[in-house]
Amino acid sequence: MIPLPPDFAKDLKILGTGVVGKALPAPPITDIHEFLNLGSGSWEYKIVHGGKTGQEVRSESYEKMPEKDGSQVWKRTIGTEFVEYLTIETDHGYGKNLEDDLDLGYSSRFLPGVRWLGKIEPGVTRTVKSKIQAFKTDKPDHISYHGKLTAKLSYVGQYEVTTPAGTWPAILMRSEYDIKVGPADVTDTAYIFFAKGVGKIAELEATRVAALLVYHSNTKVAKLLTKYPKR
Repeated sequence: MIPLPPDFAKDLKILGTGVVGKALPAPPITDIHEFLNLGSGSWEYKIVHGGKTGQEVRSESYEKMPEKDGSQVWKRTIGTEFVEYLTIETDHGYGKNLEDDLDLGYSSRFLPGVRWLGKIEPGVTRTVKSKIQAFKTDKPDHISYHGKLTAKLSYVGQYEVTTPAGTWPAILMRSEYDIKVGPADVTDTAYIFFAKGVGKIAELEATRVAALLVYHSNTKVAKLLTKYPKR
């Protein structure tokens, strides 16, 4: 069992009292399918902090796409804001290769991709570097900006987590992204809890964007699972 680090516990208080409970024995991850619960259906989340003005619920869904180079490809739609294209390789390595920002009309291509999770032991942190190509979604052959990304991806441990949809043992994955693309510097920190056979059950994401001296943005969104597809 890996106790939740005090600074992580402080950040996660925004999810609400009693959401993150005691530490539990943390298993090694050997098959990410067990935790993603991929397939048809939608996951619904209650937004407990942040989100668009007046937004209280966010839905997410997965759609299987044609395989590429022997790897599974899944399209993940996040509310009305984002679409991500995820690749799961034969060794269960899990990564993001493309992201569409539906609000801005821009897409980001990651080369060689942000490889996450996969086979990993609890308490391990991996550092990943990737190049970025940003372009207008309707003009994928015209690159507007080039950039780079450094990510620290951690399997923190397993904890008891309570949401409106139920209580489960859940693994905690934490990511820290440092992104430079065009005139913008972006830092993004996310905590994501996954429960076996359910999928993502809770998430906290904090993003800071600075574009030279003319634009600054800080957002923080926290959400808890309320409904998921039972298979």
